[in-house]
Amino acid sequence: MAVTDEGAFAPLRCEGVPAEPRALRTLRHRLAAWALAAGIEPELAQDIALAGYEALANVADHAYRNDHGGLVDLRASRQHDRVEVVITDHGRWRPPVTDSAPVSLRGRGLMLLRASADAAEITPGAEGTVVTLGWNLPGPSSR
Repeated sequence: MAVTDEGAFAPLRCEGVPAEPRALRTLRHRLAAWALAAGIEPELAQDIALAGYEALANVADHAYRNDHGGLVDLRASRQHDRVEVVITDHGRWRPPVTDSAPVSLRGRGLMLLRASADAAEITPGAEGTVVTLGWNLPGPSSR
């Protein structure tokens, strides 16, 4: 992966991707491959891919449920000591469907995001929702 003039690693930008299962799985794989190419340790790269995919799945579930043609943007960047992944939809937030099961399998996505990332911010708005995930990278002396 190339390092830019500013010393940052080349970012990953995927814009206008259909918010449908096959395309979202492809984005998850691209994010994992980008993280590894950016020199991120494999275990952390998998955490990044997992949290990113969870945020992408939430787009399909909450922003575009029963709609057709929904799109999502993914941007990932690495500075020397930090990784940031930003996922943006262009839909409208919809509350989750109530699960009547005694033990619900739903509603754990935000917990997973917050447990997988050092920082997780969800910002809903009239033009869509932005999920910003961040990870601090260990310095050279902590390896």
